[in-house]
Amino acid sequence: MKQTPFLLLGIGLVVWSCQFKTASAQIDEVPPQPGVFEYSCRGTEPFWLIEIYQDSIVYQRAGGKKILYPYYKAKLKGDSTCYTTKTKVYGKSSNMIIKIVADTCSDGMSENRYPYTAFILRDGEVLHGCAISEPQD
Repeated sequence: MKQTPFLLLGIGLVVWSCQFKTASAQIDEVPPQPGVFEYSCRGTEPFWLIEIYQDSIVYQRAGGKKILYPYYKAKLKGDSTCYTTKTKVYGKSSNMIIKIVADTCSDGMSENRYPYTAFILRDGEVLHGCAISEPQD
């Protein structure tokens, strides 16, 4: 219950600060990614993973197929980074907003600490999790 106001605030910030882009998706035909990602985001209950590369964004639920979204340059605002993307999955439009905030995060299961908190809004579903980044060469 203590997290509800924080989660609602996060949803509001995601929707307020991002816009959608569009392209076509590939499902389970994700090509090997080139080395370093910008961010890797993950969450529990439900388990999900998003990896943001310089040429694509890969989304996957635990046990589910990988879905490839197009990459668009992030918008930076204060201590947050926002990615927006839109694609078609099985013929239906799929919208995703990823907001990464420079705020420490714990995944709640392993108690690992991450330097970023991630808020995801995908097709009306809100996901909350943690993120890490790797330096870009």
